[in-house]
Amino acid sequence: MWILPVSAVIVPLICALFIYTLKEEDLSRRNKAALAAVIINFILILFMLFRLTAGDVMEISFLSVAGASLVIRVDYFSIVFALLCSFLWIFSVVYSIGYMEQHPNNRRFFIFYIMNLGIACGLAFAGNLFTLFIFFKLLTITTFPLVAHSESREARKATMIYLYYSVASGALLLYTVVVLQNLFNSGVISELGFMPGGFIEGPVVPGLVAAFGAGFLGFAVKAALMPLHHWLPRAMVAAAPVSALFHAVAVVNTGIFGIIRLIYYVYGPAWVEASGMYLFLILFAIFTILLGSFRAMVEDELKLRLAYSTISQMGYLTLASVLLVPSALTGGLLHFFNHAFLKITLFFCAGIIISLTGKSKISEMAGIGKKYPKTMVAFAIGGLGLIGIPPINGYLIKLYLFYSGLELASTYETVMVISVIAFSALLNATYYLPIIIQAFWGQEEFDPGSTVKEEKPLLIYPTIALAVGCIILGILPVFITIPLVELVVNSIVW
Repeated sequence: MWILPVSAVIVPLICALFIYTLKEEDLSRRNKAALAAVIINFILILFMLFRLTAGDVMEISFLSVAGASLVIRVDYFSIVFALLCSFLWIFSVVYSIGYMEQHPNNRRFFIFYIMNLGIACGLAFAGNLFTLFIFFKLLTITTFPLVAHSESREARKATMIYLYYSVASGALLLYTVVVLQNLFNSGVISELGFMPGGFIEGPVVPGLVAAFGAGFLGFAVKAALMPLHHWLPRAMVAAAPVSALFHAVAVVNTGIFGIIRLIYYVYGPAWVEASGMYLFLILFAIFTILLGSFRAMVEDELKLRLAYSTISQMGYLTLASVLLVPSALTGGLLHFFNHAFLKITLFFCAGIIISLTGKSKISEMAGIGKKYPKTMVAFAIGGLGLIGIPPINGYLIKLYLFYSGLELASTYETVMVISVIAFSALLNATYYLPIIIQAFWGQEEFDPGSTVKEEKPLLIYPTIALAVGCIILGILPVFITIPLVELVVNSIVW
């Protein structure tokens, strides 16, 4: 059955190659090819989920290089991550078709936009650290043209910063791969981890700690954890579909994916707890949660406020990952889904607002909810969800982190975690509620006699559908996301 994960990687790449053969003006065939690729990819991943739960093994190893092989392997975590990416890519492609139709170099945009889905699936199905490293590098190669797509001076500068950070991230990850390969001749990813028991029970080996620290920081760069985040706000010069890709689907989430792989599938939670790095990891996550929120509060540019909100939310995901408590990891994996749905909705709304009004500053958007109620209702759902207001799905991460905080052995750690989550919820409210209130009840700053452009169906329909999805995931998680997440958590050896 190894052909299924390989096909999930290859199908988008073949589609990208097909789009390359089309003429720039051949929009119809390009759009159909892009939609066909993402739908086929989603069907393949659904089928893999069914086969995995039935007990099938999907793994293949090939192209051995200096003792390290490329390994494609499917487990519950990889299938959940790939399923999320593939599902949201369908909405992203529909939105992109409507958003990019008036932009130049349409063909080039879709080549890389679709290619990234295949790379994201390859990253999800990486069966060892070497393969994970290779796909991380491929992700950089296929995403930087999207940042640079407009070819403006700002886009070029943002692209260079993104590349600098990505090269540094890759160097850190490569160090981890080399150390573990030399020590154990292995970098296999499994639910058991591969750390021998003697390394857990005996004295801490400095080389292993250094390799773990390098790997964690390498993934932290991709996740835009503070203070390794500067590339992400600069990348907001890209078009709205690219911003959605970076924040909700395939870039920052891959950093968190890597952190979870490193902790639970490579080193194992027992080693991480014994290593002495536990408190440092918690403080790293808390620093990102709070500083990201403070930075978002002072941003007037809408996309930048959303960018710093993403950074803060990556802190939530990191905290849930490093607490080493099953309930925390459950909440974090739920937030993989919930944050992705919420943030892609918000960036879709931002793209509609900017494209229709030409306004990008929050201070210029008073009364916009009266002009574009559908867009701003969807935005309100996304913002209220990230504050943590039920029944929108964002409340689940706070609920699970509160509960996991009570499970911690140290009273100091319990108080710290619960206090940070409560305080950060207030900070989230301070930078989302003013946007929503001003949009619907603020004094209108738009010219009363100006023509109101209509929201394009290809932009507004995916946005509304995702906003409704945020509510459904908040009301019915026990029937949708929780069963998927529990497959992952229950497969890990604690």
